[in-house]
Amino acid sequence: MTNRRIFTVLVSLAFFYIASPLLFPIVMGAVVAVLFYPLLVRLEKRKVSTSVASALLTFGITVIFILPTSFLVFFTVKAALQQIQALKASQSLAESVPIFDTLLESPRVHAFMKWVTDYLPLTVEEVGSTFRDWAGGIRSKITEFLGGVIAYLPGMTLALIVMVVSIYFWLVDGRRLLYFVRRHSIFTPQQTERLIHALGSICRSVILAALLAGFAQALVELAVCVVTGTPNAVLIGLCVFIASFLPLVGASPLTLGIGIEQLLEPGRQTQGIVLIVAAIIIMGIDNMVRPLFLRGSANLHPLLAFVAALGGLQMLGFLGVFLGPILAALFVATVQVVTEVD
Repeated sequence: MTNRRIFTVLVSLAFFYIASPLLFPIVMGAVVAVLFYPLLVRLEKRKVSTSVASALLTFGITVIFILPTSFLVFFTVKAALQQIQALKASQSLAESVPIFDTLLESPRVHAFMKWVTDYLPLTVEEVGSTFRDWAGGIRSKITEFLGGVIAYLPGMTLALIVMVVSIYFWLVDGRRLLYFVRRHSIFTPQQTERLIHALGSICRSVILAALLAGFAQALVELAVCVVTGTPNAVLIGLCVFIASFLPLVGASPLTLGIGIEQLLEPGRQTQGIVLIVAAIIIMGIDNMVRPLFLRGSANLHPLLAFVAALGGLQMLGFLGVFLGPILAALFVATVQVVTEVD
């Protein structure tokens, strides 16, 4: 018996070691399959076979969601990278976008900076130089990040293919896995059913919260940019949608930065104020939609969701933004099941 267990453990470790590069796309495929599982049940009730219904759903998910999203991300990153490289081609940040000079020349800002420098061993020129260096560093980091995304595209393409294939097989054979889990679960049948139900609710809540929050923020920013005549409105909207998935930071720096930039442009103070107000509204949307979904269906506290999303991003990459909160909510559900009083 001991030899069998050792052999089983070794074989399992070897398998997971080989499959580890593709493990996260497979898990993400399972999350998407759970999200669309109710549609599979509806198709089966209409006398459509499981394999055909799974193929139809997989095709629809790929054509309607995965491919358009992938192309949007690619073209958004490419366009943003071109914009930053064009800015970098100028001799200095101040020559290409005179935001800091305009800001420091403003009477109120200049008076405030003069008051600050009276108490600190700094000059207004040193503060301006520091801000320019800081902005240049941020620009370099963003350029490096976007370049890394472009370089990762071949691996991302393979991951998307694996995810699409896994969606189909999760839909087709997902019930077999549930049967195996129910049969070999270490919990009671009632507790096992609660955990399975909680996992399904968690997956739907996390995905819907991220997508709806991102779409709402991007739509508001796009509409305001179009109304105020801000250049590259569509690109800004797409960037806001992508940035909205990042925990804590989100799209706030982007939306506020655009508002401040327009505020400092000559003759566009009104447009800048409108964009800053829109940025505050967008922050409110993000802080309202996500907790509403995560606290409702997933029963996940916003602080725990933030920690899980940020930790997942650092450990697992972009997919960790989704998988982190799912694991956190599953952890909470497991603790509740284990500690409940019979």
